[in-house]
Amino acid sequence: MDLKKLLDRQALQPQYVVDQNEKKTAVLVSLVKFNELYDKIAKVIQLAESLERTVTQLKKKGGVIEPVKTVASSGNMALIKQHYELLNKMLEDMREYQATDVVVKRKLMLQNVITTLEKEVQTHKSMLGEVKKQTKPAVLHDVTELSTDIIKASLLFNRVKKELLAKPIDGQKKSVIISAPSGAGKSVMATAIAHDEEVRLTFPDGIFWINLGNEADILSQQINLLKKLNKSVPNIFDIEEATKYLNKICETKSCLIILDDVCDSQDILAFNIVVEHSQILATTSENNMLEIIQYFISNVTNHDLTPLTEKQSIDFFMKSAKQGSTEVPVYLEDLVHACDYLPLTLKLVANVAHNIPTSEWSELIGRLGEEADFEFSDKYPQSLMQALHLNIEDLGEPADYYLALGVFADYSKIPQSVVLILWRYLYQLTNEEANNFIKELADKSLLKTDQKTLKLHSFQHEYLLSDTSEIEKLHVHLLAAYRRLCDQHGWLSGPNDGYFFEYLCMHLHHANRLNELKLLLLDFDWIQKKLNATSVYSLLNDYEWLEDETLDFVKKALYEAAAVLNIDKNDLATQLLDRLWEVKALKNNKDIQALLNQAKEVAPNWQWQPRFPDEKQKT
Repeated sequence: MDLKKLLDRQALQPQYVVDQNEKKTAVLVSLVKFNELYDKIAKVIQLAESLERTVTQLKKKGGVIEPVKTVASSGNMALIKQHYELLNKMLEDMREYQATDVVVKRKLMLQNVITTLEKEVQTHKSMLGEVKKQTKPAVLHDVTELSTDIIKASLLFNRVKKELLAKPIDGQKKSVIISAPSGAGKSVMATAIAHDEEVRLTFPDGIFWINLGNEADILSQQINLLKKLNKSVPNIFDIEEATKYLNKICETKSCLIILDDVCDSQDILAFNIVVEHSQILATTSENNMLEIIQYFISNVTNHDLTPLTEKQSIDFFMKSAKQGSTEVPVYLEDLVHACDYLPLTLKLVANVAHNIPTSEWSELIGRLGEEADFEFSDKYPQSLMQALHLNIEDLGEPADYYLALGVFADYSKIPQSVVLILWRYLYQLTNEEANNFIKELADKSLLKTDQKTLKLHSFQHEYLLSDTSEIEKLHVHLLAAYRRLCDQHGWLSGPNDGYFFEYLCMHLHHANRLNELKLLLLDFDWIQKKLNATSVYSLLNDYEWLEDETLDFVKKALYEAAAVLNIDKNDLATQLLDRLWEVKALKNNKDIQALLNQAKEVAPNWQWQPRFPDEKQKT
């Protein structure tokens, strides 16, 4: 490309048009502005020439850039990024000029420049992604450690990996879905893929694991991802808006987003990134997920994870049962068949088999066919649910400890410290006893542990929620356990442990303590504490637990102030006063007036001023 040929200083002289009143109007920016633009483009030419020299030096060995020997590698990447950003900004400016009603000749000249710049931008976006791949492997975000390598050599593993390493088609990477029933090992395979060295080198800007499951808080998940990708995140209060911004951020990044346990196709669309070097990998148990997604995403492919073979199942069962004997019972074929050849079902049944003599293993076939005291959900394989039931029965009295985990809101990320608080209150367990039991549960695949958090699979959580009457009692117990940690100031003095302020209102709702919940949502001190400990998004979600006309006024005011509060949480008092003080419908509302009086104490110098000229006439 020779931009110098496209740009002629004299050709960029401002031109004029004459309207019907013979008024002469400049339709383009001044010559000074165009001189500035010319100088910018000249700078780009210098950057391009410098880039070409650098790349030529780095490709001396068969076209491969060796990051270990290339000290300039990081500088080269920064150079390309600078080049791309400058070109992109210029392209936006030129498009504005193109939209101006100017003479045909000038529009053609601008079109030539814009076409050239579009090619330049696309070239350097691709170059930026390729150079990044030659730097360092991706950091894994929320990806668990590998528990087994049983599937790593499988054909499906290699096919999925090949699609992740493939070049983009028409400037876009394929979205990849792994489908299989619960317990088939989808998450294990996705974890193994995330840890693969070649995959990590392909996505140097990070591999991000997002557990969705049932009733996922999509907007919060999007915002958390955006914060990991980019330090500065604008005010976003809408899923579609977050999706657009995610695409913008990923234009110059090479990252892999793993969506685990997708139950709703809309959840995938919320993270759909149509970019060149970033990609989506999703796991799901829904049979028709691909058919639905293809209506919205054309460039998507699905892989079915099939159960293990009979031989693989027997080998895996014997290994999981920790039997040193090489002699395989003849009825083991029937047992693994009863497990539907699903790895997790085999593992759970092997837990039970480990504690009984080999001669009694045949009885497990009958136990898998027994009916439990309650009906299992049809969403999950019955053999899997029954195998979980057998494990819980075999826990004995400590099974109650495990069942108590059903009370927690986000089953994919339960703080271990909060579990200890609940178990200490309910069962008088010491921290040592509780930690030992958690290790036992993890060894039996009844949960996963990672960085002081516990994670349940969706089918395990569904099982724990089967006895709704007990779950309601557990909400009461957890509230009582937390209340012991508060002083005379009540809930205001609760611990900021990453769970209390996040989910207290949810537990009050499920414990049917609705009056207490309403009072809390009308208490300025609580609202401020909650906002400081979490976010304006989390605060707004609490107002969804109750349908109440008074609360609706507060929720509306908070929503209108969300953009401000997202930047400055200390402005809460002023924002509530500005929006509620002069609402006539609230003048006799004692609850709102008490809230506003609390806010007035925090902002004693506040005086009401109309935000809009017509507000003086508002009723």
